Amino acid sequence: MNELMSVLPLVIVLVVFYTILWVPQRRRNKKHTQMINDLKIGNNVITDSGIHGRVVSLDEDTVTLVLKKGELVVSKAKIDGLK
Repeated sequence: MNELMSVLPLVIVLVVFYTILWVPQRRRNKKHTQMINDLKIGNNVITDSGIHGRVVSLDEDTVTLVLKKGELVVSKAKIDGLK
């Protein structure tokens, strides 16, 4: 019984870290993946580096954005959000 009481604080700390860190991160990843899958031509997006552009073509792994002065091809994973 004494051994169980000495391990109990470690188990509690692990459960707390799991609920505080991993669960919200999985939710964010799921939301980001859904947003990437829902991208359509004509969407205005922002990349993770702050570049604003409009989607003009979609490939399996890349997105082509039109900017004021030309086009830019970026990885889908680097799209941070919709405008």
